[in-house]
Amino acid sequence: MARKKAEAPADAPYRIKDLAESSGFSRETIRFYILQGLLPPPVKTSLNMGWYTDRHLELLSLIRKLQNERFLPLKAIKSLMQGASDDFAFSDQQVEVLGELRRLLSTEHRDLVVSEDPGKLAQEMGLSRREQKELRALGFAESGVATFSDVEVTRVWLQMKEAGLTEERGFSPRDLAYIIDLVESAVTRELDIFQRRIDHMSTTEARKLLDVVIPSINSIFSILHERRLNAHVQAYFETALKRRRAPGKSSRLGKQIAA
Repeated sequence: MARKKAEAPADAPYRIKDLAESSGFSRETIRFYILQGLLPPPVKTSLNMGWYTDRHLELLSLIRKLQNERFLPLKAIKSLMQGASDDFAFSDQQVEVLGELRRLLSTEHRDLVVSEDPGKLAQEMGLSRREQKELRALGFAESGVATFSDVEVTRVWLQMKEAGLTEERGFSPRDLAYIIDLVESAVTRELDIFQRRIDHMSTTEARKLLDVVIPSINSIFSILHERRLNAHVQAYFETALKRRRAPGKSSRLGKQIAA
């Protein structure tokens, strides 16, 4: 009796043979990447039958690009893709380069899924349960998977926490909600400004809009935000300094403490 041909799941149409042919990586290399956590496991339909998705192809393409164009070792690639860097010692120059690569990758591959287990990834990145819960409430990893942009926002939050925005001082990811509100408001306004004016744009002009105009808007916002915030901080310190120098303040304060 003829053996029935295994049917591929609808969302995982590739066998490892197909994946190897499409990606240019050998089967052994693909299996090794799975063991290293660079690729998710295949979809199993039986003990010896695994199927692969378009996401596997996207990740393999990204790995090859980082190896060939950036000459990165696998540990550095894993750090880029999953936000973990404890197991790889980077020089200051490498940290700077990796930071720039992260920014590029989070833009070019912002929706690329890097983990189907956000909870495990969050633990590896050092997030508390409270932080995980609040980040999910803000919309990060809400679909049950973690994307590049999710990892990047999390990395930035951890940098802010390391700089002093700790739970002991009352800070948490919930404080980032106002940024999301600002983004929603800004995007709504931008669509209103641009939508009626770009109907007749050529493909080249539309590409410039993505490559030049949008990053320029981000830069302008960053410059104005920093300038405005610096002005407020400067005014705050000047006011505080004047209060310290106010005559009689120290003596009055001493009397209050003595009483």
